[in-house]
Amino acid sequence: MRLSEEFQRLSVECADKEMNARELVHFIGPRSRALISLIFSVPFLFFIPLPGLSTLFGFLIAVCGYSIAFNKGIWFPNWMLKKKISGKLLAQAFQKGKIILVKIERAFRPRGLFLSKHPVVERINGFLIFFCALILMLPLPPGTNFPPGLAIFLLSIGILEEDGLFVILGYLAFLGNLAFFIYLPMLGVEALHKH
Repeated sequence: MRLSEEFQRLSVECADKEMNARELVHFIGPRSRALISLIFSVPFLFFIPLPGLSTLFGFLIAVCGYSIAFNKGIWFPNWMLKKKISGKLLAQAFQKGKIILVKIERAFRPRGLFLSKHPVVERINGFLIFFCALILMLPLPPGTNFPPGLAIFLLSIGILEEDGLFVILGYLAFLGNLAFFIYLPMLGVEALHKH
């Protein structure tokens, strides 16, 4: 099943459900780690409002990144299991994700397997997803979640489709993140000097 088809199926099946993190992992199925990081990066690409959930989504991605980096099962703290995620919101994320995937998935194919399958590189990819997820959890100004969300989106596709090109694009997006968040405080200082 193509990723866009999987997103379509999940959007239909989750619309009338309300799930906590563990139930969601079970619902999504065997490719859950990279697929969850992919799914929860989508709202940050489209600026979907996430009142009270942006930290939870960032934390979910961080858990998945850590799990990929150390090749461990997904662990959730008790506070996360108490939080229910609206099926309507999930369906919206799946539909938005499907729109992107339909446009770009012809480009997916297994290539550069060293970048997606080598154990050391897998660990690096997991750490990069983890680091970008930590940025998503920070209380930053609106719009600043797009760069880390994009890096997570690209890396997750690279892992899922075993596509080294998308892993490289994810690395470039990550470097863009570093440049952006190094420059962001400087913008704030400059704005203060102007007043």
